[in-house]
Amino acid sequence: MADQIRIEGLDGLLQSLRQLPKELQGKPLQTGMRKGGNLIRDEAKRRAPRASGFLANQIVVRRASAKDRRKAAVGPGGEYFTVGVRTGKKVKYANTKRNRRQGRVGKLYEQSGWAHYWRFLEFGTKNMRARPFLTPAAEARGPQAAQAMIDETRNAIDNILKARGWK
Repeated sequence: MADQIRIEGLDGLLQSLRQLPKELQGKPLQTGMRKGGNLIRDEAKRRAPRASGFLANQIVVRRASAKDRRKAAVGPGGEYFTVGVRTGKKVKYANTKRNRRQGRVGKLYEQSGWAHYWRFLEFGTKNMRARPFLTPAAEARGPQAAQAMIDETRNAIDNILKARGWK
């Protein structure tokens, strides 16, 4: 069971990006990583079990928050994207008369409409064998995603430099 798949071997690209001016470091890398993540996402959607198609619609590419990037120790100017299933959003109960009466004001509840069962399918349970779709998608499209990241990052940097008058 792999919770995380890392793409190694991009050290040369990262070293080159760190030598660029500060304003050029973030966006090109984000563009490239999003493009690579989209390849893996599309493969995962294709492999997802299709009872209703809801699970496939919940597979997304997300950029990690600044806090999560610090936790992952990606370093200054580093990026961290994830491909996964959209999770439920925690929402506070509104300050209404009914919620006050029931003592729920300020407490959190989880919105419905997310595919909480994806973990059971991906990793299995004691009563059900695993039918993974995310891990095989990452393994199948990993090399293509890495190449797409490199190509897209290079193109984005070239476009920015052309716009600034560099050749």
